[in-house]
Amino acid sequence: MKTPALLIFLFLVVGLIPVFFINRWMQRVMRPRESAGKFFLFLFANFLLIIAYTVLLVGLVVRVF
Repeated sequence: MKTPALLIFLFLVVGLIPVFFINRWMQRVMRPRESAGKFFLFLFANFLLIIAYTVLLVGLVVRVF
């Protein structure tokens, strides 16, 4: 593996750590298992989180590399 590819991979893996903790926090706050409405709100919030974080990480990778 070339060095830039390895650095990008490491950057993406380290960038996923905050998403893991944000998702755990949202599960505690929203409690999606209590009702269908909370579950769909949780899914929508995760969808927005995925889109925003993808844009953020791709933007950072493009700027850095």
